[in-house]
Parts: sequence; C-alpha cells; structure tokens
Amino acid sequence: MTLQERLTGFTTQTYQRVVRGDQAYLDTMAITTVELQRLLVLHNRGGNLQHLRLIRDAIDHWLRRYHGYTIGGSIGTHYRTLGTERAGTVFEHVIPAKDLRDMMLSGALSIDEALNAPVCRITAEQDQQLRSAGLVSSTPDRWHFFRRYQVLDTEFVTHDGQPIADPMNYTLADHYQRFVPGYNDPQG
Repeated sequence: MTLQERLTGFTTQTYQRVVRGDQAYLDTMAITTVELQRLLVLHNRGGNLQHLRLIRDAIDHWLRRYHGYTIGGSIGTHYRTLGTERAGTVFEHVIPAKDLRDMMLSGALSIDEALNAPVCRITAEQDQQLRSAGLVSSTPDRWHFFRRYQVLDTEFVTHDGQPIADPMNYTLADHYQRFVPGYNDPQG
C-alpha cells in the first residue's frame, strides 16, 4: 500500500473525554509515579550528555504535567497571593521545577514529595518583579520556600482562603503536613 493510500484510508481516532475528578487524579499520580521511577533508574545508569539531558527533560515533563493537571485541575494551586483569583495570574512552582527534579535525582526529595511540592498563583506583575529580582527560576531558601517572595511584599493564602500567618518561617514540612494526608517526615 502506498503512502497516499495509507493516508487516504486513515480515519482520525475520536477519544472519549476524560472527566477530571478523584479517579482521574489517582490514575495520573499512578502513571506519573511509574514513569518517574523508570526515568530515575535510566538517569542513574548514566549515559552520554544528550541521553541524560533528554531523561531530565522527560522528568520535567512528568512533574509539570502532574502539577498542572492534578493540582491545577483540582484545587488550582496550594497557595495564592491575597486578592488574586485565576484570571490574569501565573501558575508558579514556588521551588523551581528544575530544583525539584534535581533534588529528586539526588534523593533529597522522594517522588511523592516532588509531586506534592508547593505551587502558587501570583499576578503577572508579581511574576515580573521576580524576574527583575533574578528569582523567576531560583530561590534563596528551599526549606522556607516563601522567602523567595520577599520582594513581592504581599500576603499569601491557601487555595481555600486560609491565611499563611508567618510565611517567612513556614517550612516545606509545614506544607506537606497541610496538603499530604498522613505525611510524616521520615527523617524528622
């Protein structure tokens, strides 16, 4: 069969729409976890620079896909600046995604911890302030993760409007205890 015949006879597949909800989020976590486990094994085996780069890119894809689909699709974000809603805001990895990836590769974060890392909504103007301060993809403190936002001079609330009373001393463990049912720091 020629290429033209194959294309002429091809019918575009129609897929059933997936309804977001608890089961879709659980399925997403399961597939993402399996893929991240596989990619971590491949990365740990080593390889040439391009091979390792492509694996890191794939890890970035799965982390961002999970954060955007599961967290973004369910609660929106863990945190937001006071007075902001979704329209006109920026979905932010409070700890830059590349840092989450690299901490997972080194074993400093588990897969579950990386998947449940804090995300926040800030305004476009606040995002520009972070850029101007050199903090758009870096952070001065991963443990006290809100310290990255000191340049914004704003208050933060959770997705459901609960204030973060002392964001500069709020820790990553505080975040996990709030958002990950049953979380207990294995080293703490």
